[in-house]
Amino acid sequence: METRIPRGVLTDIQAHAREAYPEECCGFLIGRAEGEDRTILEHRRARNVHPEMRHARYTVDPRDVWAVARDYRGEVEHVGFYHSHPDGAAKPSSWDLERAWRYYVYGIVAVDRDGPGEFAAWVLDEPSRTFRPVAVRIL
Repeated sequence: METRIPRGVLTDIQAHAREAYPEECCGFLIGRAEGEDRTILEHRRARNVHPEMRHARYTVDPRDVWAVARDYRGEVEHVGFYHSHPDGAAKPSSWDLERAWRYYVYGIVAVDRDGPGEFAAWVLDEPSRTFRPVAVRIL
């Protein structure tokens, strides 16, 4: 299992994380599913509308979800989500696990006051309700 992401898309996601700091940013990964692999072609920012604790929580604005569902169907589709972990590691939290869905890849970027750090990708292993790391290849 691998997630391929163009350097420019990753740079834009890191910029989003830097701009949102100290709150979590969030957004969509758009691309193609090829078996268990995902090729990311672009991303779309989403609004974090979580009512509190935005430094450790995110909720994607439902209007953004509908817009992505409307705009991406067919060959290019919504294949995952990304978000940041301000002052934390690029590993899923218990909050992330509670809200995860199968099929999607979850990209997480660590960010602190000095800027973005590690980017990692994860998928939900539904039977065990745990996340599995996914290899990331930057194109």
